[in-house]
Amino acid sequence: MYDALTPSIRAWSKRILQTIDACVRDHKQVDVDNVVSALSSVATWPGCPQSGMLFSAPITPAYRRIPLGVGTARNYEALLILWPPGHATPLHDHDGLWGMEFVLDGVLEVESFQLCPQPPVHLEHDHSLVVGVGDHIAFSQADYAHRCRNLSKTRQALSLHVYGGELNCYRSFTHDDGQWFSEFHRTTRDEATST
Repeated sequence: MYDALTPSIRAWSKRILQTIDACVRDHKQVDVDNVVSALSSVATWPGCPQSGMLFSAPITPAYRRIPLGVGTARNYEALLILWPPGHATPLHDHDGLWGMEFVLDGVLEVESFQLCPQPPVHLEHDHSLVVGVGDHIAFSQADYAHRCRNLSKTRQALSLHVYGGELNCYRSFTHDDGQWFSEFHRTTRDEATST
């Protein structure tokens, strides 16, 4: 469990949600680049959390997905993800949603893939990026999948994720004996914060 968000983090979180609300309000088609531009300096905004602020020492930090702004209906989801040292996600999609991820603390490696959904499922490696504090990735295609990893073996990382709807399920992908396989999963969220 993580500590309650401090007033400065709550104010930062509220600013995040207000900024996204202003970008997506009354838009049938969201301009992902516009949202990315509006949030591009989010890691420097006052109250931006650091990974150590979101867990109670001496507890070893675990992978956490902490939603922001619960209790208010929105056509997107924003959450903080806390990455333990060395943690890696499986190769996964985002259920067809657009999304963006901003690194707030630490360094992540992101391996991006092009998903060809027609049976049989097939993925092609597109590129790999190393993203640090202030960097981001964004995707607007349903045929996008990636794997993310905290590059540090000793430090946590923290990132802000915004998706074009609630990310309630996703597929993970594995490659074995020349074939790709997928498996459906339900997402989990830690205790929510209301803003």
